Amino acid sequence: MSWRRRIHRLSLGARNALEIARFGRLTEPYRAPYEVLAQGEVSELRRYTSMRERTVGPLLLVPPLMVTSEVYDIAPDISAVAALVDAGVDVWLCDFGIPEEAEGGMERTLDAHVIAVSESVARIHRETGRRVHLAGYSQGGMFCYQAAAFRRCEGLASVITFGSPVDIRRNLPNVDEGAAEQLIRLAETVLSRPLGRMEGLPGFMTSTGFKLVSVRKELGQIVDFVRKLHDRQALEKRESRRRFLGGEGFVAWPGPALRKFIDEFIVHNRMLSGGFVIDGRTVTLADIRCPVLYFVGERDDIARPASVQAVQRAIPHGELYEVSIPAGHFGIVVGSKALARTWPTVIEWMRWREETGPRPALLREEAATVPLEDPEVAGFDDIDVDLRLFVDAITDVGRALWNRLGQVTDDAGDLVTSLRYQIPRLSQLEKIDGDTPLGIARSLAEQTASAPDRTFFLYRGRAFTYADADRRVDAVVRGLVHLGVTSGDRVGVWMGGRPSLLTAVTALNRMGAAAALLRTSDDAPALQQAMKLAEASAVIVDPERAARAREIFEGPVWVLGGGARRDVDIEGVVDMEEIDPTRIALPPSYRPNPGRARDVAMFLFTDGGEGLKMARITNGRWAFSALGGAAACTLTSDDTVYAALPLHHAAGMLVTVGSALVGGARIALATDGEHGFPRAFGGDPSVFWDEVRRYGVTVVFYAGEMCRILLDAPFRPSDRTNAIRLFAGSGMKAVPWKQVMDRFDAGVLEFYASTEGSAVLANAAGTKVGAMGRPLPGSAEMAVVRYDFTARALVRDPDGLMSRAPVDQPGLLLARIDATHPSHSEPDAARVVRNVFETGDRWWASRDVLRIDREGDAWFLGALRDCKLVDGELVAPRPIENALESVSGVVLALVRMGDAGPVATLAVGERSPEPADVVAALRTLHARAWPRTIAFVPIRDVPLTAGYRVLARRITAEPVWRLVEDRYEPI
Repeated sequence: MSWRRRIHRLSLGARNALEIARFGRLTEPYRAPYEVLAQGEVSELRRYTSMRERTVGPLLLVPPLMVTSEVYDIAPDISAVAALVDAGVDVWLCDFGIPEEAEGGMERTLDAHVIAVSESVARIHRETGRRVHLAGYSQGGMFCYQAAAFRRCEGLASVITFGSPVDIRRNLPNVDEGAAEQLIRLAETVLSRPLGRMEGLPGFMTSTGFKLVSVRKELGQIVDFVRKLHDRQALEKRESRRRFLGGEGFVAWPGPALRKFIDEFIVHNRMLSGGFVIDGRTVTLADIRCPVLYFVGERDDIARPASVQAVQRAIPHGELYEVSIPAGHFGIVVGSKALARTWPTVIEWMRWREETGPRPALLREEAATVPLEDPEVAGFDDIDVDLRLFVDAITDVGRALWNRLGQVTDDAGDLVTSLRYQIPRLSQLEKIDGDTPLGIARSLAEQTASAPDRTFFLYRGRAFTYADADRRVDAVVRGLVHLGVTSGDRVGVWMGGRPSLLTAVTALNRMGAAAALLRTSDDAPALQQAMKLAEASAVIVDPERAARAREIFEGPVWVLGGGARRDVDIEGVVDMEEIDPTRIALPPSYRPNPGRARDVAMFLFTDGGEGLKMARITNGRWAFSALGGAAACTLTSDDTVYAALPLHHAAGMLVTVGSALVGGARIALATDGEHGFPRAFGGDPSVFWDEVRRYGVTVVFYAGEMCRILLDAPFRPSDRTNAIRLFAGSGMKAVPWKQVMDRFDAGVLEFYASTEGSAVLANAAGTKVGAMGRPLPGSAEMAVVRYDFTARALVRDPDGLMSRAPVDQPGLLLARIDATHPSHSEPDAARVVRNVFETGDRWWASRDVLRIDREGDAWFLGALRDCKLVDGELVAPRPIENALESVSGVVLALVRMGDAGPVATLAVGERSPEPADVVAALRTLHARAWPRTIAFVPIRDVPLTAGYRVLARRITAEPVWRLVEDRYEPI
């Protein structure tokens, strides 16, 4: 190149550089023509002008928060809008503008943006009379998913996303999911305070972040710009994209929206699990049933392919299609590859969905979701535990935690979780004494003080914060004061599983009174007896029970809750909702949350086969169950606990509600049904899965045969695509235990807990399917002692003392009575045994037969009444039931002792088992354990209590097989 030409180029370059420096640009700004059809608080709705007939669409484009809407319309030669309009697409756009330049723009919430998208869809649907294709790039695509789920796809033809992550934890390169969770948790701890103070994330920081992700490309663009500085035509052609990428295309991210985005979708990962909250409503992507087309950038470092493809798990029932583009994050929607692949595919997709064109060429042959195989469910191990009620269920957890820590020291994630969450809870358990301030109301107040705006519970698709719940409790306290309730009073609570029950119990606890939780399944005599046992002076009911309560109870009847659908105009019944709490003055003596560990918190009622019995639950006992449950299940604020157990049962109020409250987890109240059963377990398991996904449930507490209701339902590929990590409870036998793990890809944590005696065992490690584990620190000291099954008496030595049963030998479970323990409840005197290991000691006799293996784990064999010596050999029902339930066709086995030996009743489904299969399963047992007769009953005819225990005494079935030597023959 001659020196004259070089000088000329330098001169042109200097002139262009000077003009750029003075005016910032060489050309007039470019924008495709449009009109604004609606203006909202956070967005305006554009409709792009078209000179051709609009034959496709409408299509609503949604930009991300930190990038301007011009990402779809940067320059004429790379404009997605231009390409779409030219193809006859009716193009609309939801523009969020520039927040930092709008009044109140930096105070915008994430909910407001999702609602703006939803309202735009509704407006377009009304205007055009056609269903809308909703499309979004990056976070704009996340908005599309959220808005579609929020609307339940109403008015939508399809959802289209470009590089939109659903599982952001998968964005961390070369880091597995567990480690990613811990890294995010660590970042949350470090950044939570500065994030709370930030007005928002400035646009220049977002721009810089994008550039740092692709430093090499950024440097290449700078070099290319300098090399073409002399060529005005080339500069003008690239000016729009240069200015966009240089900073004009990036805007600020408002602080409230940023903080919720981090909390909901990064820390708690609720795009994947479900249960995120928009405008007070719980939302799950599983509600998206319209077709979904998602684009994946093969070289995308901002939304890595795995994070985008996670939509397959989040939308288990959807019709999903994937298109892979060999591009980075921007390249999916901007540039030559986007014009050649992305936008033509979008146009073809819309025509295909509208039945005006063929299937897009780049779509896979089938939808992206791959059905999962039905798991094998044969050949399971031995198992189980009884767990009377689960009352103290978890009261302990200390030893279980240390056992767990010893097994996972190589797992940094579990170790960090244990150090952060478990040890403080165990430490708190150890420090509790009779004078320790405790109670459900105090725990709610503490959570409200630390995180008032965090979601506490979810019910019927709505979300309520700790502050909401605490204000409601205070209002009900004033209502109770108006009605004359004072500290120390006892009030019955007769309600279904609803928020008002929790409110009533907590309000009574806040004022130092106690709730008597009446069972919804009891008849009038039992309810009257319960009120008499508790010495309750009044009863609080829900509207549905108001009329019946007036007939049953002699004292005052007060109605609480029920929402807008209320009809409580009943003589002698007071509607508490009509009491104005602002007009009620609290007495000078009132002190909120006065409860100590030794004080009574509530009364619970059980049958136990001996008539109605009342359990006196202290604040200390509630706290031990709550803290123990939270620690055993490693509950954190990431978790959502599903409360399907009746709240008037110990497992429901003490363990499910208690552990979630003290663990900072959310509580999802199951939709209540009839006869004490939630709809999810009253014959419609689909309700369970709908609610699990809507609320993002991670932990399910169960009791008895509850999980069999889920297992009996037909297998669906989506059974494994859920957020549940743990089923925890009591009464699950070996076969369903293994089936739950295999079918739902979740862990099982089985407990044994006594209604009296404070005996608690837990299989916290979960390595022995069927074992009840070991005593948990905080529970009573326990021992399995020698028992004479012929004389039906405890074995004593010449000194009158007892000894422990040998390893793997059956014995009776005893629990030491410690009257000084804050969770202690004095047992029935008939169950107290003295002089067990030393003169004067007192132990509670459980009437359950267990064995202890060489590692110290307990195994349940059966209730004492059902264990019998046959020809010198002890026969216990549980091993027999486990063997029979492994037979194909057997859903549930019930074994009792007859005069000649065990007899069995088998609950079956559509087909009955074959005799040969039964014989093969029983060969693992000695001959004396083989049932002498076998009867059959349809599983649908097996009655359950409200706690999901089998009412065996109500089952009547004549035997159809009898044992003849080593085979079964028809009778």
